This record gives sequence, C-alpha cells and structure tokens, in this order.
Amino acid sequence: MGQRSLNKLSPWFQYVSSGAGPGEACLVCVPPAGGGAAAYWTWTQWLPSQVDLLLVQPPGREDRYAEPPEWTLDQLRDNFSQVRDRLPDLPYFVLGHSMGGLVGTHLATWLAATRDLRRLIVSSYRPDPSESRFSRVFPGGRPVRIDLAQLAPLSGMDVEEWRRLPAEIQEPLTRRWFADLALSAELPVPSGVVLDCPVTAWLGDRDLMAEGELMAWSKLTSSSCEVESWPGGHNYLFARPTPVQERLIDLLAVGKCG
Repeated sequence: MGQRSLNKLSPWFQYVSSGAGPGEACLVCVPPAGGGAAAYWTWTQWLPSQVDLLLVQPPGREDRYAEPPEWTLDQLRDNFSQVRDRLPDLPYFVLGHSMGGLVGTHLATWLAATRDLRRLIVSSYRPDPSESRFSRVFPGGRPVRIDLAQLAPLSGMDVEEWRRLPAEIQEPLTRRWFADLALSAELPVPSGVVLDCPVTAWLGDRDLMAEGELMAWSKLTSSSCEVESWPGGHNYLFARPTPVQERLIDLLAVGKCG
C-alpha cells in the first residue's frame, strides 16, 4: 500500500520498495510460464508498505519485449550472482506460480547462501520431471503446432479467445509460451533436501493436480511443509482480488521478522 519506487537491478530483476529505504521483509516473485513481472505489480496495492518485492523478469515480454523470449536457468543464476550483493539484508520469502514454482525453488537455494530465507511458497506445480506440459501443448516440439485445448488452463484463455487474437499478438505469445514450456521440460528437479526453511504449497481447488500430490515438496526441505487449497482453477493466484491476500500477509509476518 502507498507509493512505490522501482529499481531495475538488471534486466532480469526489479526491486520494488516504498521509497523510504528497505522494508522489513522482501517477497521474491517468479512469474509462471508465459508471464512476466507485471503479473505481480497489482499486489503492491494491498501488500503492506513494509514488504519490498523482488520481481523476476524473463526476456521477450513487457520492458524486454524486443528480446528473444528464450532463456535458461544458467542465465538467471549468472545474473542473480551479479545483483545478489546489492540486495538488502532482510528476511526473504520466495513465491513462484506454476513453472515459476520450480524456478523459484532454485532461486531460493541461491538466495539462502547469503540471505535469511524464511519461506518458499510454491503454487500449482509438482516437483516432478513429468509436470512440464511442453509436449502436451506443443506435441510436435515446434511452435507451429500448438494444442490450444491444452494451453487454455495454463493461459486462462479459452480456445475461441485465442483464435480471435490478431496474428501480431498471437505470434509473440506463441513464441513466449514455447520458450518457457521448453525450458520447463529441461529444468532440473531437486531429488533431495535443498532447503532448511518451511515450504508452503498452494493450488486451486479446480487445479491441474490433486492436493495430495503437492506434499512431494516436503522432500526438498528439512523443515515443515504444508499444502493449502484456494477457490479457482490453475490461475487462481491472479484472480482479482487474489484469494491468498490475507494468508500471504500473515506468512510474511511484517512486524515480527526481527
């Protein structure tokens, strides 16, 4: 809440604060496949001003629209290593939705090496190599062949809505989805304990997986793991208002982070 200032630490990372210096905690937000940092910008309207945000911005979208949308985990890690020392010494919470949950897990391990990582929040994703939907959305392994029925629950756009989009919008969207889902098929899934902070796993009650499947996240931490369900489908997190608003503020524990 209140006015925010944006500091672009690099093309990949945007730091959002109240402008009056570092807050009491920082929420790192990783977008889902096809998405960008703007997916979380509306959250500045209701998150307490004491909560800073570190937004991940992949190429090929929003302020990086002119760049090719293909990217790798190595590129993200290399760029993070360049900005890490410029991050305030605060408690950090990492949140990622869909594919962003797995990317966020890797980012959390990098962050924990030098900062106080309080919690990982993963949304609508299982830590399983089979979770990638690349081969289902692009059955031929090429962007020219796309299964719109498989894409619909991920994008939140039904088949007819997609077909009504002008070609100049369809083409870059298709390239972005292809790049991100192709990456999801290659992302390494940790097979053992990589964190010592609590993990909270969220999903919609009409999501693409069952609630019990998300307990697999417990294998990645030596701390606790909880699973919570919210009203909605795969993109429940970005409903307006988001159903997780009060719960997220509670988890961030602003005023109790010392």
